[in-house]
Amino acid sequence: MSFFSKPSVLFVSVATVIIVFTIVITASIQSSTISTFSQVITVGPVWNSISWTCTSDAEYIVHATLIAYSEVSTLSINLNTQGTQPDFRFTPLEMQSFTVGGPADSTITITRSGNISGFITLQTTSGATASCSEL
Repeated sequence: MSFFSKPSVLFVSVATVIIVFTIVITASIQSSTISTFSQVITVGPVWNSISWTCTSDAEYIVHATLIAYSEVSTLSINLNTQGTQPDFRFTPLEMQSFTVGGPADSTITITRSGNISGFITLQTTSGATASCSEL
């Protein structure tokens, strides 16, 4: 009788080959480079000018947590690849936040009117060249 004539040996052999291929394929998929948002730049809380501009040579997210101290305070957000969003009006002395993202090599400009303070955080991938600066 040959080695592969027994059904249980054939089944175990095929199952073993399938399991080995599954492990190899899973390992190769998991080891592929997946970009994670690991670089963080935080600016604030005091704004000496009326605008901030943020950019990165990789995709990125800008998160802001802000508070207005005057009655008439607004914020304008412009993403050079998408245009300007409608002005956001603040309720005085209430903390507000927003998150906006941009593709690589785009610029987000945040412009205030009134007395606004707070933190702006840019998150992007490790090794990216990124910045947030006052205009």
